[in-house]
Amino acid sequence: MNSIAKLLVALALVSLTTGCESFLDVNDNPNSVTPDQVVPSAVLAQALKVTGDTYGLTLNTYGSWTAGYWGKTGTVNGYNEERTYTYSSTYQQGFWGSTYDNLKDYDNIDKAASAQGLLYHAAIARIMKAFNFQLLVDQYGDVPYSQAFQADAATPIISPQYDKAEDIYKDLSLQLEQAVASIKGAPSTTQGVGSEDVVFGGNMTNWVKFANTLKLRILLRQSFVTSLDGYVRAEMTKLQAAPDGFVTTDVQVQPGYAQTTGKQNPFWNQYRATAAGTGASSRNWQAGTQYIIDQYVNNKDPRVAQLYYLATDGDFKGTYKGVVLGDPNPLPGSTQISRWKDYGGILKGYDAPVPLMLAAESYFLQSEAKSRGYLTGGDAAAKTDFNNGIRASFVYYYTPAPSQSTTANNVSANAVPDYTKYLADNTANPLVSWEATGASKLEKIIYQKYLAMNSVTAIEAWNDYRRTAFPKFPASLQSSSPRADKLPVRLLYPQTEVSTNASNLPGNVSQFTTKIFWDVTD
Repeated sequence: MNSIAKLLVALALVSLTTGCESFLDVNDNPNSVTPDQVVPSAVLAQALKVTGDTYGLTLNTYGSWTAGYWGKTGTVNGYNEERTYTYSSTYQQGFWGSTYDNLKDYDNIDKAASAQGLLYHAAIARIMKAFNFQLLVDQYGDVPYSQAFQADAATPIISPQYDKAEDIYKDLSLQLEQAVASIKGAPSTTQGVGSEDVVFGGNMTNWVKFANTLKLRILLRQSFVTSLDGYVRAEMTKLQAAPDGFVTTDVQVQPGYAQTTGKQNPFWNQYRATAAGTGASSRNWQAGTQYIIDQYVNNKDPRVAQLYYLATDGDFKGTYKGVVLGDPNPLPGSTQISRWKDYGGILKGYDAPVPLMLAAESYFLQSEAKSRGYLTGGDAAAKTDFNNGIRASFVYYYTPAPSQSTTANNVSANAVPDYTKYLADNTANPLVSWEATGASKLEKIIYQKYLAMNSVTAIEAWNDYRRTAFPKFPASLQSSSPRADKLPVRLLYPQTEVSTNASNLPGNVSQFTTKIFWDVTD
């Protein structure tokens, strides 16, 4: 490429830094250039925004169905896969393609930033590669990893081999560890990260904490595999010594969501309203299940009023009425059941940020690690983290979107008082009180984590169920699963891989019997 052509490419990429004017130019494809032509600061915001779309909408939707948060209403037909778990190779296949495209963005940033001495940009890209690869492994198991980004190499590999999920997981921990070391060891002259970081705004200490917390999540997911116990404990010892600790605030993507076509929060845009203010097409097609609503109502949990409306019509008027997944005759999705509350804890608003990890999850991860002896602190420290996790959930659900901060929808002042009352009202409840007997410490932690992730980071609740078998939520009434719990265990490899990479594709994969390696508890 001659110098003029290089200049034109650079100018085109720099135009991405105009950010919100074209909402990160999300239709531009940084994969069309080679890594040496990439301007990391011009691509990072776009890559982070796409991760938010995938995690906050695609995986949150899938997890909400499989983890028992959502059921179909009588407003629409369809949802056969969600009602029966009879997955095909096209079900959710967009997740695979969009995630690998996103990973290619991060890989380009990593390589270009490393070559240009932009150590902070490279570290962020490496952390986000670990984040996204874990998402893939958790739903598919073995995936292309070591050969994933070699289609444009000197010797191109267009049909990458599949790496073992166990091996990928171990390398993800290593990559996170190296990213942290790179950040901590960067010279004072290293160029900082600015507004292109739409997660932490260039705060590298927070990126270190996020990397530590991701590693903690990864290790706990491996922790029930007997053969990995020694490895997990050794890696936990490293985390114990990490001076910056774990995240204590919600990790969220905020690229500048606004009430404009193509710029709204993706969950709001899909399930509440268009930029013009009209109801989204799928608004009333799904609703909270009776199971999840009962967990709040039966435990006198004030969060229920922040998440759901009371039914306003029909036999259940004035009550919190959910749907049953797989019910052949479900109630309509408008007035006879409890819809998600507008500007509440789930439907926060068109400009609400998208969570990548809740502070509540971080605290519950720490509580589990301490209660099981992986991190020091013992029962007292585990209790503190457990209660902090519940508190953080109240704070998240009660915090409004930016546009609602000066309206009546801002109930953030009620979060801590309602949390305090919730604990006071449940001193003998084994699923709420740390000291109450009747449930193991693990069951308490996963149960409260389940309540905190409802329709927000639902994929993690689904992952936790497969890992721990808690909580015991009901499967669809129309389940075709032969398992005792009547649930699936994974997604099938997408048709795109079946069609283009069949020679490397693992064989005999079933959504009911082919578990992810860390899924050893039934």
